[in-house]
Amino acid sequence: MLPGDTTTRRRVIAWLTCACVAAGWLAAGCGQTRTVGADRTLRVALSEYRLNPESARTTPGVVAILVHNYGRLTHNLVVSENGQTIGSTKPMAPGQSAELDLNLAAGSYLMTSTILSDQALGTYGTLTVR
Repeated sequence: MLPGDTTTRRRVIAWLTCACVAAGWLAAGCGQTRTVGADRTLRVALSEYRLNPESARTTPGVVAILVHNYGRLTHNLVVSENGQTIGSTKPMAPGQSAELDLNLAAGSYLMTSTILSDQALGTYGTLTVR
């Protein structure tokens, strides 16, 4: 039993629950590389300070990137290589989706949201084409 009154115990339990949920979110996105399948479609989820998957891999050719904004703020997706934009979506309000069809050559591409401070706060990932 936790020490203190009922209110204190509830606060501690609520905090521990939030901490466990946050740890699960972090673990789910860390260290995983998603490989684009035979359908040549990559599904990307955007939210505040997060792009999932953070790392993806595919082969050269046309790739359909399906993007959905799960956040509470507006986000976009920009794919670039060496600072040059290859393609981008329009800004998406919460709950909106967009599709980005790109013909990609071998290389390493940055995927990021460029609205406000999204990229600096962690809304980015890498798409490797080999």
